[in-house]
Amino acid sequence: MTAKAPYHHGSLRGTLIDVAVELIADDGVDGFTLAEAAKRAGVSAAAPYRHFAGKAALLGAIADDGFERLAADLRGAVSEQAPDGGLVDLALAYVDFAIREPARFTVMFDSTGRSPRSRAGLAALGVLGDVLEGLHARDRLAMPVDTALRATWSLAHGMAMLRLGGMRTIAEEDSPQLRRQVFTAMLAGVLRPGPATDPGAAG
Repeated sequence: MTAKAPYHHGSLRGTLIDVAVELIADDGVDGFTLAEAAKRAGVSAAAPYRHFAGKAALLGAIADDGFERLAADLRGAVSEQAPDGGLVDLALAYVDFAIREPARFTVMFDSTGRSPRSRAGLAALGVLGDVLEGLHARDRLAMPVDTALRATWSLAHGMAMLRLGGMRTIAEEDSPQLRRQVFTAMLAGVLRPGPATDPGAAG
């Protein structure tokens, strides 16, 4: 791929994040260098060091950027009017993000050479926490909020990893409808039955 046109003044940091994601998509986390990112961005090999101390710092920025994008997607999926408070829709949005942004998603959960905890990551997890707190306030959780958070996140992340890993029963048979059915079944154990979900409530 040819180098991109030189960046506009003041946008190098974001450009380097984007081109690094492209390189990671092609060659993996271990296969890209700051020098290659600079070349693709159309700047000198020294230019990235104005914004990043090294490769680990750039990976950290990619992770933070990814978590900010994920948080925005999760906030957009929240529907307090849904019988489950939007819990299934949050899980679906999580998997959709992983499918749409596999390179960013990989970096977000690869702590090699950097701290796995960040404010951006905790903020994204906080979107799920807020939904669960709302369900707890309505006496809809079948377990403590912290336990429900871990259970829900584990289910969504597990589905995402199976999907990205190409596991046949997930990736080859995948569809939005199937994912919704799976999450509805799995997350039923997190919730207490409510008026809209009690057997025989409708009909």
